[in-house]
Amino acid sequence: MADLRTEVNELARCLSGYVCEPGSPEYARVVAIDNGRTRTPPALVVRADSTADVALAIGFAREVDLPLTVRGGGHSAAGYCLNRGGIVLDLGLMKAMTLDRSRNQLTVQMGATWNDVYGHVARSAAPLIPVGGGCLTVGLPGFLQGGGYSFVSRSYGLGSDNVTRIELVDASGALRTLTADAPAQDDRDLFWACRGGGGGNFGVAVEMTLQLHEPPAKTVLGGGLSFPLERAEEVIGAYDAWARDVPGAMAAYGYVGHDPDPAEPTRKIPSFRITPVFNGPYADGIEQLRPMLKLNPFDVRLYSVPLPTLEMAIGRSTLVGDRQAYIRSGMIGDGGWTKDMIKAVRKAMAGAPSPDSFVVWTHGRGKVNDPALIGQGPYPHRDKRYVFELKAIWNDPAETRANVEWAYDFGEALSADFHGAYVNYIDPLQEDWATAYYGSNLDRLQRIKKAADPDGFFRFQQSVDSTFEPDLSRPLDLSPLNRTFVPS
Repeated sequence: MADLRTEVNELARCLSGYVCEPGSPEYARVVAIDNGRTRTPPALVVRADSTADVALAIGFAREVDLPLTVRGGGHSAAGYCLNRGGIVLDLGLMKAMTLDRSRNQLTVQMGATWNDVYGHVARSAAPLIPVGGGCLTVGLPGFLQGGGYSFVSRSYGLGSDNVTRIELVDASGALRTLTADAPAQDDRDLFWACRGGGGGNFGVAVEMTLQLHEPPAKTVLGGGLSFPLERAEEVIGAYDAWARDVPGAMAAYGYVGHDPDPAEPTRKIPSFRITPVFNGPYADGIEQLRPMLKLNPFDVRLYSVPLPTLEMAIGRSTLVGDRQAYIRSGMIGDGGWTKDMIKAVRKAMAGAPSPDSFVVWTHGRGKVNDPALIGQGPYPHRDKRYVFELKAIWNDPAETRANVEWAYDFGEALSADFHGAYVNYIDPLQEDWATAYYGSNLDRLQRIKKAADPDGFFRFQQSVDSTFEPDLSRPLDLSPLNRTFVPS
C-alpha cells in the first residue's frame, strides 16, 4: 500500500485537476450517480481538468494495474461508469465550449451535461438547437456514443449523426482526432464506431464537435395528453395508427404510469400519456394533434416554449436520484402496438410492486431512418418505430428482487414483439445483449475494438469484446446488477 500511496501522490502532483479518495465530500458526490442501487466505491477518483490529465490517469491505472472506468454525467443505467476498488476517471471539470457561427457548430468538452450545452447555446446562439438529451443532467459522452435520441431526432437524426469530430484518448494514452475523412483508416473506423457503438468501449472521448440546427420556430409545442389506463386498448391503438403517419417535425412519446387526478391532484391514477413535441409553429402542432384531442383526454397541457425549457420539465420527471432502479428496453418494429402488447402492459403495470415504476417509449423513425444516414455509424435500429423503456423504481434495497423479477418478467412478456435493445439503456440481464444492442454491426465493432485496444484495457461486463451472458434460470441471479467487471 505504501508503494501505491507514493504513486497516488506523484499522480496528484502532475494533474491540472485533482485526486479525491473515500471519505471526502467530492468523492461522495462523484459516486452518487442517478441510481441509488449502484453506489460502487472505487479506490480513488481522478477529476481530470485537461486532456493531459486523462492520459495521465490511463497511464497511472496501467502502472498500478487497477481497472479504470469513465464517468461523464453519471447516468449509466447499470452503473458501469463506476467500479469497486479501481479508478474512476471523472470528466466533470472539463466543460469548455466554443461556438463556430460560420458553420453552426459547437465544440464541447465531454464533462458537460446537456444543461450546460443548452444554457450556452441559449446565451450565445439562440435559436440554434443541438440534438441532445431530454434529461438535462445526462452527460454528452455516453449519450452520443450510444446513438442518442432527442425530442427533435425525427427532424434532425440521432445525436451521434450530428457529431462531426471526436477527440479521443486511446488505451495507450495517445490523443486521436476522429472524423469521417481522417487521413488514417483506423481513425475513420473509430469515428464510425464511436457514433453508436456504446460508451466506454474504445477510449476516452474528451471533446466533440456538434452540428447545430436552426428550427422553423423559436418555440416548440410540448406537453401532455392523459387518458385513463382503462382505455388503453382503444387509445394506444388509435395513437399507434396516428403516430405512424405524422410528419418528422412531430415526435409523440408514450408513457404508462400514474398521473395526478385533475379533480384531486394529491391522488394519482393509472394513465396513458402522450408527450408530443412539435418542432414548428404552435398552431401547426395543434392541427397535428387534433385526432388525439378528439379522443377526450382527461387532462391536456400544451405549451409553446423553447426546447430546452421543455426538456428541463420532462427530464426532471424521469430522474431516479437516491432511489433504486432497474431498466429494461426493447425495439418495436413495423407491427407497432398490438392488442396483446397493450394487454401485457396493463397486466404488468397492475401488478407492479412499486407505484413509482413506469413505462415510456421514444417515437422513432423520421430523419433517424434517412437512407443518407444509414451506415454512417453502427446504431442498427433506425427503422424501429418505438424505443421501449421500462423503468422499475423502488425505495427499499430489500425489495430489489421483487422489483427486478417483476421488470424482467414484464420485458419477457413483450420479448416476442421486440427487435433488439438500446445500448443507452444497458441491461445486465439482457439475453444475447451484444446482438440486441448492435445487430449485424457487432463483428465490425469487435474488430475495431481489437485494433484500438488490443489488450482490452477498456473492458467491462458488457463491453463489445466481453463474452459475458447472464444466468436467466430462476430464481434470477442478480449479481450482474452489482458489478462493473466480469469475475475472473
